Amino acid sequence: MIDFRYHLVSLVAVFIALAVGIVLGAGPLREGISDTIDEEVGQLRTERTELRSELDVRARQAEAKDEAVDLLSPRGVAGTLNGTRVALVVLPGADRNHVALLEDRLAEAGGALVLEVEVDDSLDAGQVDEGVAERLASTLDVPEAPGLDEAGLGAVLGATLAGADPDGEVGAWLAVSERLEEEGLIDLRWQGPAAQVTDRRPPDATVVVGGGLPEGDDDAEPEAEARLRTRLDLVRTLAALEQPLVVAAAGTETEALAEGGGEDALVQAVRDEGGLRGDVSTVDDLESASGRAAAVLGLAWELQDEAGHYGLGRQAEAPVPAPPPLRLGATTGSDGQAPATEPVPDDSDTTSAP
Repeated sequence: MIDFRYHLVSLVAVFIALAVGIVLGAGPLREGISDTIDEEVGQLRTERTELRSELDVRARQAEAKDEAVDLLSPRGVAGTLNGTRVALVVLPGADRNHVALLEDRLAEAGGALVLEVEVDDSLDAGQVDEGVAERLASTLDVPEAPGLDEAGLGAVLGATLAGADPDGEVGAWLAVSERLEEEGLIDLRWQGPAAQVTDRRPPDATVVVGGGLPEGDDDAEPEAEARLRTRLDLVRTLAALEQPLVVAAAGTETEALAEGGGEDALVQAVRDEGGLRGDVSTVDDLESASGRAAAVLGLAWELQDEAGHYGLGRQAEAPVPAPPPLRLGATTGSDGQAPATEPVPDDSDTTSAP
């Protein structure tokens, strides 16, 4: 009987508790909870509005600063590449708008863009008969370098751009460049006096403009690795042949919140590889005015055997390099070719890239 009374009292207590909860929930407690939730939602909306306003202000400030840098850059880079014959290598995926703006900046620096090479997807991905690459490599003086596939297409293209003729031969690099174009692996555009066959010489310096690598499913990873190997072989070959070189790509400004901070894979690989880091300059924010200025000034420092890494990425040393010494203006010789130029002597004996 005691157990029955105990259970009965328990059931009554439960129902009373439910009734009290219902009454309170429909009355004063409900109003209190509702008011609290409304206050929190209102506060969140206010914070969201404030954050949006702050982001808009920051974006306008960044845009204004970029415009200011863009306006000042022509004077900042003027004379730094006087008389320098430059080749521009455009890899698959590179933004043509960035390339066009970089070309303008090179011209403002006094450089002569004599050759633009657009690399085809087939060369980038290594989708070519190995025999073709080996035959072309055998006609050039391809250097040895750590990690370099000397018979690969990246090495062939690098040796071609550097004019790496074997001893006792002249013009082999030109023949290889024409063969690469015939195979549909590259598109060559000679400009200025170099448009005439009689005035084609290897460029004095090179800028490689990087593009993105395939992403997504598991099938994309092997292709991305193959493309990166080809691109690294191109850079390794040019570096081994002591060609002044800048590797520039976009990403760290517009894709800063993406995985890896938006840094281009080739730029990152060059910075990570000890044998290249000290010889090849890199820029990771080519989409910005400061990035394009850094690419030009970095190339000028490369002509002084000084490498640096610029931009906003994790291994960047500075947004832009310090101004390099100006170069003497070039004059046209009797053969119609501009002679080699030297930098204007600097009063300071300690001028160096940051």
